[in-house]
Amino acid sequence: MTFQVPEASKRPRNRAAYTAFTARIERLCRTDPGARAALRAGLRRDLDHPRARAMHRLLTPLLPEECDDKTAQAHYTVASLIAAQPRHAFAPDQDNDEDTADEQGAVKKQVHHEDGEPDEEAAPPDPTPYGSSFGATLGRAVIAKGASMRMSAAESRINLLTRQSLRGIHLHLPAAVNQVRTTGTSIDWGQLLADLVDWPYQSGRISRRWLQDFYRITARADQD
Repeated sequence: MTFQVPEASKRPRNRAAYTAFTARIERLCRTDPGARAALRAGLRRDLDHPRARAMHRLLTPLLPEECDDKTAQAHYTVASLIAAQPRHAFAPDQDNDEDTADEQGAVKKQVHHEDGEPDEEAAPPDPTPYGSSFGATLGRAVIAKGASMRMSAAESRINLLTRQSLRGIHLHLPAAVNQVRTTGTSIDWGQLLADLVDWPYQSGRISRRWLQDFYRITARADQD
């Protein structure tokens, strides 16, 4: 069996591309209510669903070139999750020139995804470990001051998510994200996008990281 190891230099560029995409979506939702509504309508929808048609105009220019369906679906799902946030999450005073400059620099570093269909004879790249996993987010939601999420509920949720197929993770994430929102815990959208892009062939490793992050954070809180 042969293993394909990604070039180390590609990981920072991929990180910049994911960060740039989510920053663009947040800015779009903040400045264009119509676009936000169109993206929100695509929640839990696959690429060919009629309610996803309005998303194509908004998202296609932001996708990597030669983007396969699995990678595109990851971007669509994260865009719809961002758009589904409460209106107050998109305060107009959050935008500034420095943010724009940072985003433009990140876009310049965007690279093409070369994932395609997973090769049974080769192991694809590791998930991009540059931010907080969704498991860590659930852990912080449990220990947040005044949080309404119980440990048992969060534990059930993380175990449900980490057992999912590709289709299942896209369907179950919105409910989990809604639970996190009730606690005011922030979500690392760039890392979530990275994990969804890699889920088709790294779900086991990503799931392990989510579980380890979740239990590490909650156990540390119990010790304190």
